[in-house]
Amino acid sequence: MSEVAGPPGTSKEALAGKKVYSLSEAKDHTTEEDCWVVIFGKVYDVTKFLDEHPGGYDIILTNTGQDATESFEEIGHSNAARELLDKYYIGEYEGGPAPAEKPKKKQTVSAPSAVDRIPVLKLLQVLLPIIVAGLAYMIFFGGATGK
Repeated sequence: MSEVAGPPGTSKEALAGKKVYSLSEAKDHTTEEDCWVVIFGKVYDVTKFLDEHPGGYDIILTNTGQDATESFEEIGHSNAARELLDKYYIGEYEGGPAPAEKPKKKQTVSAPSAVDRIPVLKLLQVLLPIIVAGLAYMIFFGGATGK
């Protein structure tokens, strides 16, 4: 275990009492019997969780020995999964948290279409196929009255 300064803006007082691990220390724990991951600037011993992971243990093992924050985020883990991390927390990562997330794409709101703006068109959109089907039925079956 290394006692080093934390990420920029982290005081020594804030790190007091917390174990701080280097990446090389995390790399020593990359097997099914001893598995650590680094996520969000924290180190987790997930050895006991490997068999329970819904995505399989191999995906976790693939992300050991490195900062796995990006991989963790790309999967889109639930809030429950994020809270579960607390159970396996063993210390801080000396490299600090991963860089801030990439800004998400802005959602664009398009102008309503003509069908949305004019209620009669919306009604026609529903009724027109019914009218056409009714006319086709009348022509096909109504024309042969057998006189």
